[in-house]
Amino acid sequence: MSIAFFDIDGTLATGRNVPESAEKALAQMRANGHLVFICTGRPRAYAEKNFGQYADGFVCNNGRLAFMGDRKLHDRALTAGEIASFVADLDAAGSGYAFLQEWDAYYGGNPAYRHIAEQVWGQDMLHDGIDPEALHAFNFDIYFADAAHRQRIAAALGDRCLVNPHGPHPSADVTVLGCDKGDAIINVAQVLDVPIEDVFAFGDGINDQPMLRVVGHGVAMGNAVDELKAIAEYVTTDINDNGVKNALAHYGLI
Repeated sequence: MSIAFFDIDGTLATGRNVPESAEKALAQMRANGHLVFICTGRPRAYAEKNFGQYADGFVCNNGRLAFMGDRKLHDRALTAGEIASFVADLDAAGSGYAFLQEWDAYYGGNPAYRHIAEQVWGQDMLHDGIDPEALHAFNFDIYFADAAHRQRIAAALGDRCLVNPHGPHPSADVTVLGCDKGDAIINVAQVLDVPIEDVFAFGDGINDQPMLRVVGHGVAMGNAVDELKAIAEYVTTDINDNGVKNALAHYGLI
């Protein structure tokens, strides 16, 4: 048995739309006795709701939470001190931000960007106000005016974080270094007793580097950033050119 971990945005889906060839390929892979995990910067509420039908398990929040059904495999929430420190730096940079729990998010910072977060979360799941002592948050998204503003925010966060922009959308998810997608994959593989050489990871973005570095087989999409292609074992075709299907066929998983 092998496990394949798939990033969502730009790898498995565009928005919430999964190419038909990828849908069929994942179903065939699972029918062949292998496990499919979603591995994303998105929180559980988003990932499970929109992509639960494709996967056996999930790694969420850029590696700080992993689960399979009702079984929690990995939980590395941010400390109150970490949250407070990030809030101070984000406020100084004029950022909007949302700290992400399993099922909801809490918005803080520049109110000018709250509507961007609300587009993603909806009114019911997005709350206002950050109380570091009360949150069980795993990571955070940032919201900004333009690319130059995003770069100022990234500079304020410094080398503690990896900022992954969402294409032209004025938002980015943030990996808090010290626990990333790679760490979660290692833990999940150990818990499920699958050798790391039988583990695959598929990605396209900056925040997918940690998972491609730790697995036996790292796959970059044809539309991936150059930094990811440089460390991939295999570069497949674009997401909308049967990228997932072609890679799974290349490795004999389907």
